[in-house]
Amino acid sequence: MPTEHLSYRAVLHTRHVARSFLPSVIGRLSLATSGLALVFLLERSTGSFAVAGVVIATLGIANVVATPWRARLIDRRGQTVVLTALSLTYAASLVALGLNAHAELPVLLCLGAVAGASSPPFATSMRVLWSMALPPGGLRTRALSLDAVAGEVTYAVGPLLTAFLAAAVDPFASLLLSVGCVAVGAALFVTSPLSREQRGSHGADQAEAPGRSPLRTRGFLPVVLAMVAPGIVLGAVDIAAPAVAAEQSSALLSGVLLALFAGASAIGGLLYGSMQLRSLLERQLLVLTPVLLLVMAATGLVGGTVVALIGFVLSGLFLAPALIAGYLAANARADASVRTEANGWMDTAVQFGAALGAAVFGAFTDVAEPGQALAMSAVVPGVIIAICAPFLLRSRRSELPEQA
Repeated sequence: MPTEHLSYRAVLHTRHVARSFLPSVIGRLSLATSGLALVFLLERSTGSFAVAGVVIATLGIANVVATPWRARLIDRRGQTVVLTALSLTYAASLVALGLNAHAELPVLLCLGAVAGASSPPFATSMRVLWSMALPPGGLRTRALSLDAVAGEVTYAVGPLLTAFLAAAVDPFASLLLSVGCVAVGAALFVTSPLSREQRGSHGADQAEAPGRSPLRTRGFLPVVLAMVAPGIVLGAVDIAAPAVAAEQSSALLSGVLLALFAGASAIGGLLYGSMQLRSLLERQLLVLTPVLLLVMAATGLVGGTVVALIGFVLSGLFLAPALIAGYLAANARADASVRTEANGWMDTAVQFGAALGAAVFGAFTDVAEPGQALAMSAVVPGVIIAICAPFLLRSRRSELPEQA
């Protein structure tokens, strides 16, 4: 296929793709703003980053636990009904958290659990539509890269908007921004032509035989476990940015740090998607993730505002490529009929890592400075990737589709 037919522009010019993709980005912007908004709101109300970290971790864990249930429900009932119900519940739970920020910890944890369980899976739903709209090969690889980059862009724009609203207006205003994004994004996404075609299997006359579960496919589980490592980085960074900013007495700095991290990750994703790498995807993951962790640890150990700005940029450059490599490796190892499940397990790994990262960093801040806590938080993902390394190095099958 000619190179111009494998461009990012060709992806977006595919029939009905943009009509679904852009609303999914708006919906994901809610997830990029709600975490920081809740940290601002809860820290102001309780005076503790540890409490904020536990609530965010609870939200993330509930999201992880509910992921398979939500996926099966969408597969059975379709995207329109399920995503609409989830979005309404998620928006209501965020408002409830904002109105009850001074409540006792058990109440906050319960509301966080509801928010996490009802979090609309815009990214997973969009990857299903990518697979439906685009053929396997280079064009779909570009689409997955573009999708990952779009996610990072939301994490570049979202924190800036959140920090600005929190500083100029009120943290609750930044939380309302998240509520608005999920409402608008869901309404536009579920009414798009591609999403409406996903009506689910309920009531079908004859269901196709399910493919082999990706968890039973040799080499798939080590990839899933390895993806917990970059997830931990995401969770730790979400809490580290406002903690570093508080140390410097600048609320806006937290938004800048997260924006630089996400923006650099978006650039890294675009560069990765345009490359023709010949090495196995698992080996790419083994290179990208340790570099990410080393930069993260060095940033925390050296300390200082300038170092934090540079370190967040450098580490961000490796985040999206690591995630893309993991998703492509998962798709290469899963049967075509269960790739939605495969993507769901990858999402679960990243989300679990993010929840763990938030809790770990929050706990470390009670005994160490934010920079030291950030460096200490890199140890856990380092152990995880080291354990997975021997199994990933045995892989021989997961080359990029266009390299096959």
